[in-house]
Amino acid sequence: MKAAWKTFLIDQGAEFEEDKLVSFGNPNRERRIAPQGAVLSNLADRGLLEVSGEDAVSFLQNQLTNDITKISETVHQLTAWCNPKGRIIANFRAFKRGQSIYLIMAKDLVETVMTKLSRYVMMSKVTISDATESLVHFGYAGENAEHDLKLILDNVPTAPDETLNLGALSILRLPGNTPRFEVFGDVTEASKLWSQCNVRAAPVSSQAWDFMNIRAGRPVVTAPCSEEWIPQMLNFIAIEGVDFQKGCYPGQEVVARLNYLGKTKRRMYHLLIETDKVPACNDSIVNAQGTEVGKIINAVANPDDLVECLAVLKIAGSEAPMFLSKSEGPAISLLELPYTVNDKA
Repeated sequence: MKAAWKTFLIDQGAEFEEDKLVSFGNPNRERRIAPQGAVLSNLADRGLLEVSGEDAVSFLQNQLTNDITKISETVHQLTAWCNPKGRIIANFRAFKRGQSIYLIMAKDLVETVMTKLSRYVMMSKVTISDATESLVHFGYAGENAEHDLKLILDNVPTAPDETLNLGALSILRLPGNTPRFEVFGDVTEASKLWSQCNVRAAPVSSQAWDFMNIRAGRPVVTAPCSEEWIPQMLNFIAIEGVDFQKGCYPGQEVVARLNYLGKTKRRMYHLLIETDKVPACNDSIVNAQGTEVGKIINAVANPDDLVECLAVLKIAGSEAPMFLSKSEGPAISLLELPYTVNDKA
């Protein structure tokens, strides 16, 4: 995190444990704000890769699951990088800023992805660098977030997956029922916009953003579950993270074969767990007999002091009673996703 940005947040009431922002003074109250109220969320705990050079687009087009040629100054997209077996190494929200493509991702995978992806550069005119510290990153969300930003900026992204580059700021509109925007920029402009938004929103830790990601059914692949799941198992077809019309990429044959010839036996669900203890990524979900039927991907405490999560489950067993880790563990129930998933693909 940039030192100047950390200083600014401390002046706004942020409380840190080393470089981790834990709250703005009242974590219990902050957890209850989203999604009903407007929130400002520091997202410096996310990772960011910058891919630059004249071959950046063609290089990424040969590596990622979505059609990178569709990214522009006004359009961003969800995409992923798979291994040759079609398992997702990391997923990204990719956007263009200047002449570079930026990949938003889990921070604990930045070094791994940067190192592995660099092996494929070879003769391409491409530079891949860790940009996590180069730009301030925060989120603004709420039912009136679009209206509020228009009062401040005059112009905002109005549709999901739309980007607005405004001076030193890049503003991304995210998919989901609650209007959400991610902001990137230098310290001066980002601090100014944060202060203007702060009049209408409550500053909170990134846990609120994690909660809204889960409610939106948007998984984040982190180091513990890297190379565990193929795109269909994380609902990437339903959330437009795969383009079947583009050319080849690592794992493309596996992903395409399942889509056209196979049937997905597992997929991602939105779950409620009757506990206030947040499970870890890859923790097991079992049935009444104690047999594993799924694994946690992302989990967070919700406003009611229970846990909501995204998890990959066996489709065949998803309607039966489920529990966390062992059959006498906390009970689990299904919640609605905000989109429809075709279990054929």
